[in-house]
Formats: sequence, C-alpha cells, structure tokens
Amino acid sequence: MSKQGLHDLLAELKEHRSGADLVDSEHQQRLDEIVESLEQQRLYPDTFDQYSTLIEQVKLLMLDFQSEHPKISAVLNSVHRVLNNFKS
Repeated sequence: MSKQGLHDLLAELKEHRSGADLVDSEHQQRLDEIVESLEQQRLYPDTFDQYSTLIEQVKLLMLDFQSEHPKISAVLNSVHRVLNNFKS
C-alpha cells in the first residue's frame, strides 16, 4: 500500500474515532497521539522518521481496542501493516 493508502486509512481512523464512544481518556489520548503523528507524517513526509515508535504504539492500541472497538482495531491493524512496509 502506498502513502496515499496510509492517508486514506488516517481519514477512516478519524471517522471511526469521532463515531466511537471512547470513555477511557487514556485510550482517547493514545489514539489522538497516533492520529497526530500520522498527520505530521502526511504534512512532512521527508522529515518524519518515527516509524519504529509509531509502529509499536499502533500495535499496542490495536490490541487494546480489539474487543470493544473492532472497527478502530481493524483500521489500526491496516495502519500497522502499512508502517511495517515503509520500514522495510
């Protein structure tokens, strides 16, 4: 998947985030940080070099959301795969 695919996933993640009832403020904050990091990558792709950290953050949050927010978890899983491909 291309960087454009990552941007499409970011839009999908933002859509699901706004529609989800995230009661836990820690999870909301972690998701917001990931979205912000992805937006920074989109704005400044040549200077952004935090894929390894971001990959781990996405993976952990994806696992946390699996049972209560499967749609968000699925999008995070796709983001995780794309970031892993960029890293390779």
